[in-house]
Amino acid sequence: MDKVTIPMISMRGVGKSYGSHQVLHDFSLDVMPGEVVSLIGPSGSGKTTALRCANFLETYQQGEVRIRGALLGYEEDPAGQRQPASERSIAEVRSPLAMVFQQFNLWPHLDVVDNICLPLTVAHRVPRDKAEARAAQALERVGLSAKGKAFPHQLSGGQQQRVGIARALAVKPQAMLLDEPTSALDPELVDEVLSVILSLAADGMTMVMVTHEMGFAARVSDRVVFMEAGRVVESGPPKTLFENPETDRLRAFLKTWRQRNGLSVGTAQQELPA
Repeated sequence: MDKVTIPMISMRGVGKSYGSHQVLHDFSLDVMPGEVVSLIGPSGSGKTTALRCANFLETYQQGEVRIRGALLGYEEDPAGQRQPASERSIAEVRSPLAMVFQQFNLWPHLDVVDNICLPLTVAHRVPRDKAEARAAQALERVGLSAKGKAFPHQLSGGQQQRVGIARALAVKPQAMLLDEPTSALDPELVDEVLSVILSLAADGMTMVMVTHEMGFAARVSDRVVFMEAGRVVESGPPKTLFENPETDRLRAFLKTWRQRNGLSVGTAQQELPA
């Protein structure tokens, strides 16, 4: 009998509202181990909300999120009614995940090593010496071994985001969630961050990424999900979506990007840009 692989992240019928404004409608997504999924769409389409619901940084009201099969954020009582889970339960269920934010979120008064070590020692109770070893390993992974004693203001935006990625790697996650990791960077600094993400993908890291970098999404993703108004409009392999979109809305969204890269609708044989 074939072995059944449980999704790393499973979101089924997830709904999220802020007051009377619903920002996610019946959102469903399965992410398998080792898969890279990019969420694309216009601003306000619910991409970041979906990502934050995936690790319960945002509380979802409908549907369910499961991490390696375990329900995140809620527990069922003996009567079968869903109740909010304890903070301890939430932390345990989402422990395989790490998040990379678009605004770096580094503590300005701490050097690079301490920025990486603090979550390990406080939230994960890793001894300081082991935390420092993990920090050194993570910094080497993102090419910043020489910057351990630097403070955030002494780093470029690209270097700060690479520290953010190193901080996520130091918790030894099984999957990473990346929220527009290059959106706060000057154009000339984007490539250094994208190269790290591409390297992680090549190593088999499971990733879900919100991005406006269409060319990069085409290169790194196993699957691309196009969202609008809190719903999944179209989903599939990047070559299919970028070369032969099925919906008028995705065609319109990609029109400018297509023109810039010399692609036209129906050119399935053309190579995507590197």
